Amino acid sequence: MRELLIGNIIFLGEIPSQAGTWQSDEETSSIDYSVRARFFAERLLELGVDECTTDSSGNPIGIIKGSDPNRAPILVVAELDSLYTPPGDIHYALTEDSIVGPGLMDNAIGAAAILSIPDILQRLKLEFRSDIIIAGICNTMQDDRNMLLYDTFLDSLGCKPVASIIVKGGQLGRLNYFSDAVVRANVVCVRRDEEREAADNMIEVITEIVSRLLTIRTPKKPQTALNVGIIKAGYKYGDPAATAKLGLEVHSTDNAVLADIIRQVHDILDLVRYEERADISFLTMAEMGASNLGWNHELTKAAIAVLRGLALEPDVYPSVSELYYFLKRKLPAVTIGIATGYNYHQDDTSAAIPSVFKGLAQLMGLLMAIDEMEKQ
Repeated sequence: MRELLIGNIIFLGEIPSQAGTWQSDEETSSIDYSVRARFFAERLLELGVDECTTDSSGNPIGIIKGSDPNRAPILVVAELDSLYTPPGDIHYALTEDSIVGPGLMDNAIGAAAILSIPDILQRLKLEFRSDIIIAGICNTMQDDRNMLLYDTFLDSLGCKPVASIIVKGGQLGRLNYFSDAVVRANVVCVRRDEEREAADNMIEVITEIVSRLLTIRTPKKPQTALNVGIIKAGYKYGDPAATAKLGLEVHSTDNAVLADIIRQVHDILDLVRYEERADISFLTMAEMGASNLGWNHELTKAAIAVLRGLALEPDVYPSVSELYYFLKRKLPAVTIGIATGYNYHQDDTSAAIPSVFKGLAQLMGLLMAIDEMEKQ
């Protein structure tokens, strides 16, 4: 299966996330689909799914029919985007034990893993009672606001899965069964040219904001963090920056604590806005609540048992992404990682090929365990 898997990784990963669009052959449809989505859909058909379609957002969906039509389906999803896409062509390098290239771990390997499911089932002669739905989700990494596309996807799914597996590139051993409350936001500072004594350089203003944000105390219990991850400002070496932007994320296991931290952030922005006489806006990009499937849920237990059966130590920590949209709907779901990788979001991202096969074994084992669950 090595050739199949590596082929899927390279074919999909070397297609840029935003490589252009294609349109449905049906005249009644005006939806544009990404090139990766088209490749994913066509590859699903090649590898033997029983049905293949797209939803209203252009997400490719394949269905492998189970033997019992009365059982709820199992949903397996992965993001088709890559968070880091360099300019120009994308090329992956392959050695005996590793594969190297941008976007590999986030999320070419995750998407390639679920793309390989139909062929793996045929080769291993595995049969399931439940239908298996395989879905690639488009455009969620291009903008944090696009995480809401998971709501749209789940709304249009038309069924309630018995369980869902969210597949990421890494890391192998990862297990998310609960989510933090999260707010991701952009703080944008703009110079007031017409106002006397207004701040001239927005880099100085953004620096003042960061300095004050770092004074906010975040408790260890409940676990809470405030991170400033992005700062962008200026156009020329010699000119004061007229605009500046910072991206921040606040997450906590407690919804009330997160709300209090956000209140303190707004207080700081108001203070700096008036003292520095700059226009400062707070733009919420994503907002998710805390939710928990539970340690004793049968899906969590199954995921732990599979990892231990593969001699992998479960790496349990809260999700700060799409898992929330499943759990808030009372849909049992976990997030797992497929590979051991390095240098995320860089040109030389790499993954250990032997780890990918263990990751696929984990995925298949979890699918088999879910199919044996009696609560259907």
